[in-house]
Amino acid sequence: MAAHLSPIPRARSRVLLVPAFLLLVLATSCVNEGDLRFNPVAPGETYRLAGRLVLPEVTESELLAGLRVPTADIQAITDFSVFTVAAGGKSTRAAKDGTFTLTDVPFADDLVLSATAGKVVLRKRLYPRDLRLTDVSRLTVSLDTTARALIWQKARERKTELTAWDIAAREYQDALASLTTALRLALQLPKSSVPKTILDLPAVDTPARTLADRILPREETLREAWTVLENALLKKNQGLLAYYISPEFTNDWDSTSGWQDFLEAMDGYFTAYDITAASYTILDMEFLPGEQARVRIAGEISSHHINSDQPYKTGVYTSDVFWRKEGTFWKIRRNLPYRRGHPTQVMADGRWGEIARAHADLQTAIFREDLTTLERHVSPNFGNDWDVTSTYADLLNTARARFNAVDVKNASFTIRHIEIIDDTHARVRCSAQVVVFRLAPGIDVETGPIHALVDWRREDGVWKLYRNLPYRFTHPRSLY
Repeated sequence: MAAHLSPIPRARSRVLLVPAFLLLVLATSCVNEGDLRFNPVAPGETYRLAGRLVLPEVTESELLAGLRVPTADIQAITDFSVFTVAAGGKSTRAAKDGTFTLTDVPFADDLVLSATAGKVVLRKRLYPRDLRLTDVSRLTVSLDTTARALIWQKARERKTELTAWDIAAREYQDALASLTTALRLALQLPKSSVPKTILDLPAVDTPARTLADRILPREETLREAWTVLENALLKKNQGLLAYYISPEFTNDWDSTSGWQDFLEAMDGYFTAYDITAASYTILDMEFLPGEQARVRIAGEISSHHINSDQPYKTGVYTSDVFWRKEGTFWKIRRNLPYRRGHPTQVMADGRWGEIARAHADLQTAIFREDLTTLERHVSPNFGNDWDVTSTYADLLNTARARFNAVDVKNASFTIRHIEIIDDTHARVRCSAQVVVFRLAPGIDVETGPIHALVDWRREDGVWKLYRNLPYRFTHPRSLY
């Protein structure tokens, strides 16, 4: 029926959806993640740290404080109980298999987990984000974590704070691998060649300091850029927004996305909406060669329409937003959803955009009671798994009857996820809620929340509804 198919309200009561851009940027005001100055540490906050020491590399047994096998000086470690594991003033012995548990470790913004056996030292830096947002009962301590912790320490000694994502930047991967190799070779040195620990050897210390001097602390700068965008949105400052969007801005899923189109969309949203609540999490950050960065962020936002005061709440948007440093400023270069119908999922490509546009065409056709366009986007082989009477003809006849009997009063529609099965088949997870005015006897009829998993097929160059679209009031409304 038209009420199920059309998420577009009539012009007299149109409610614009809050864009994903507002969600992804305004949500950064939430203190679930980020600068701990906005999320004070609770008094007595402690953590249980647990995990495993992983050291498959062969090691000179004399370096391990007396652990020596007469038949083999250099061998893989089979008994990790010689290691003392410590963090935050707490310590314990590792088990033979390398597992360990530390309890009541107090919060610290400079927390480092260490494992020491004679002159062999392993480390893992635990950032505030690790303590707050990750599972610290499944930690791994290895030569790789040791190299990264060592770089963090050397940078901190010169009063530079490097984050895990700063250190993991792609342009430093080869140098980081070389440092790990230096640690691996240090494990094979005779005891007499290691005056203190393997971490103090010039072959390890020098490249660690050199790399720490090279790495740029960019994560903090990008977080500040998000904050500037947040303030620009709250103040509805179009000029500042325009400055932080690259003139070359594009989206992979929408060829019409660009700098000018973005600003026009923002102008419409600022006229229509106020934000009431937001929450978010930065899931990942990756620095790429050529002064570029990928920031994966997920969030949800609530708002209300300025004129009608009608509330609206988005689903969770997740997006990989690409930034590029242009001059002295970081600007958004690619893949920022900002219009209704833009993806809520990562890795959306051109096929995603084609299917989303097919959805939009279908919605517009129903809104305009355009049966010709509707017919174009329904496969002649259409059917529903739950209803053998659902066919191409039945869907169109139902739509025709609804066009004559009801008027759409209010609706919301969201594409939650598109699974691209192949170039001609996709499965769309979507949600809708529709209110229609039944012309006779003149009453409102609500669908309630609808959750559908609809199959689309590309036929004769056009994406068409192929299977499992609920279009009657009797059809199921919670299909996932």
